[in-house]
Amino acid sequence: MDITYEGGTEQIRQIVHHHAVLRRGLERRAGTVCDAVASGVPCQRQVAILRGYLEEEILPHADAEERTLCRAAAAQARGSELVHALIHEHRELAYLAGRLRPGVDSGEAAAVAEWTATLFAGHVAKVNDLLLPAVTGAGADLAALLADMHPPQASTPA
Repeated sequence: MDITYEGGTEQIRQIVHHHAVLRRGLERRAGTVCDAVASGVPCQRQVAILRGYLEEEILPHADAEERTLCRAAAAQARGSELVHALIHEHRELAYLAGRLRPGVDSGEAAAVAEWTATLFAGHVAKVNDLLLPAVTGAGADLAALLADMHPPQASTPA
C-alpha cells in the first residue's frame, strides 16, 4: 500500500514531518548505543542521551498525541481499536525507556535501543497512515488538534 501526503493539509504535512524528525533523532541515538556496544566501548553516556531523548521528546509527544489525535479518533467506532493499539505502544515505549537505567548491561542496552527504534518507526507509520486519515476523514479540526498538542509556554515573570 502506497501512502502519499501530496494534497494533504498543511497540518498533516507538519505532523508527518515532525514524526520523521523524531524518528530520525531516535534512530541516531539508538544507533550510537549499538555502535558503542559493537565496538566494545562503554555505552553509559550514549544510553543516558537516548533515555533523555525518550523522556524529553518522544514520551511527551506520545502524551500530547493521546490528548488530541487519539481522543478525536476514539470518538469514532472504527477508530477505537487503533487508538487502543497506539496507546499500548506508548506504554511499551515508556517501559523500554525505563529499562535504559544507569548501569544497564551493554548487551541489554543495545537490544532495548534497537527495540525502541523499531517500535517507534512502526508506531509513527500507523499514526501517519491510519490515524491521521481516520481523524481527518471524520471531519476533525486538525489545525485545532495540532495547536492543542503544543500549548503555548507560560511566560516567566521578569
